[in-house]
Amino acid sequence: MNVKGGCRCDNNPVRFEYNKKPFEVHYCLCTDCTDICGGALAVIAVLERNAFKITQGENKVANFDTKPTCHRRFCKECGCHMFLYVDAFPDHLLIHVPTLDRDQDIGEKPDRWVFVKSKHPTVTLPDDGLPRHPGWENSPNAG
Repeated sequence: MNVKGGCRCDNNPVRFEYNKKPFEVHYCLCTDCTDICGGALAVIAVLERNAFKITQGENKVANFDTKPTCHRRFCKECGCHMFLYVDAFPDHLLIHVPTLDRDQDIGEKPDRWVFVKSKHPTVTLPDDGLPRHPGWENSPNAG
């Protein structure tokens, strides 16, 4: 497995990759994720840190802490929010799936909705049969 992604810059984009199937993938409706990406939801893949590496443009990566324990990485030039570290999960990195190249299998499909209590009131969730959790909930496959 070799999944690649990056920022939106035309010149010297930040590029990264991971080489191991994600631990899990989920839809997140927390205000941190939705506010930072400017969307109604975020699709998040949780990876082992040692399976991830920046392959180009690392000098363009900046940090923004949306909470004292949540460290989000974005491109200083185009502003693309790519991935984050959460202190509660020191061995993992959370990547925003839309920053991955579209022509590849990312290794897993979303298995649940989390932080549905934080959902924006104008958003209607699809009838997709996936479990919905008011806050954080581990993947049903994580055990």
